[in-house]
Amino acid sequence: MDSQYENIVQTASRLFEQFGIRSVSIDNVCNELRISKKTFYTHFLQKEDLVDAVLILKKKAQYERFEKLFKNKNAIDSLILIIKEIKKTLETESQSMCYDLEKYYPKVFEKHELEKAEEMKLGFEMNLRQGIAEGFYRSDLDVELISLFHSIQIKNTFEIMQQTNKKYTKKRLVEFFLDLMIHLIANEKGLKYMEEHNKQITINN
Repeated sequence: MDSQYENIVQTASRLFEQFGIRSVSIDNVCNELRISKKTFYTHFLQKEDLVDAVLILKKKAQYERFEKLFKNKNAIDSLILIIKEIKKTLETESQSMCYDLEKYYPKVFEKHELEKAEEMKLGFEMNLRQGIAEGFYRSDLDVELISLFHSIQIKNTFEIMQQTNKKYTKKRLVEFFLDLMIHLIANEKGLKYMEEHNKQITINN
């Protein structure tokens, strides 16, 4: 990747997270990097293209982190990590950036939401097939439907339950969803593994 292009995207990402997308202009990005707008436009036709590039960069970084986390992990340990990482993302992502993205860049927002949903579904399918092969998950699972249910419900669970009048800790929500999913997909061996290793799982509030 061109170093100047990457510097623009990384700088924009930092500014978007700090101030929101709408509040950060192309001029702001150029001034931060001390480059001309002419230079900027050699890489991006418009701000919307920059927003798209920032989201692609963030997704790439997340994939690289997942690859390291899941290395040499069995399906149950990987599932726990997936749920914890989604929780962490929801906690740390910039609310102003998310709001601006959905309101002012709906095409970019929709594109990435669709990609995210499909990637989560495929990721859960891989996890289910791995768990079945390892003997931790039920062999009669409908992999396609379970992964679709899982990818939709995991995000909705955190968002909807946090909007209720009674506030629940992130730790409680994560443990609830994890217990629900494990009992839905695991066989006796998987449940025993989960019970034996549950005390080693650390989920912060």
